[in-house]
Amino acid sequence: MNKTFNESLNTNPYFQSLPIYIQETIKQSGIDINSEEELRSTVENLLAEN
Repeated sequence: MNKTFNESLNTNPYFQSLPIYIQETIKQSGIDINSEEELRSTVENLLAEN
């Protein structure tokens, strides 16, 4: 069975390069992220809110 993108975040190089608080926000939010493009968009939105 293939892991979903969300399940493989911990091994994604871009995700690992993010500050810990962004990683934790994404993990705890329950946001369904299906691709690196969605991950990058989510990060941009989170950074714009701060």
